[in-house]
Amino acid sequence: MIWLWVLGTLTTVILILSVGTVPFLKWLWRFATKWVVGLGLLFLINRFGQEYGLYVPMNPLTTGIAGVLGLPGTAALVYIFTR
Repeated sequence: MIWLWVLGTLTTVILILSVGTVPFLKWLWRFATKWVVGLGLLFLINRFGQEYGLYVPMNPLTTGIAGVLGLPGTAALVYIFTR
């Protein structure tokens, strides 16, 4: 498990050194914002879709997919998890 932290830290340091601090922080902020939007989409689906049998688990992977891909990604997740 410790090697995963080391690998993540090295990857982050290499990204910061190669692209610069400000672009990296802008990218990180944009990704975090999309992640929160994805979390909101999944929450709404789970909250109001229970009556119709719609449920998508809210974990980091599904939240990231819903946030980055938007409504098409969320629709794909609903399709995958209701099959």
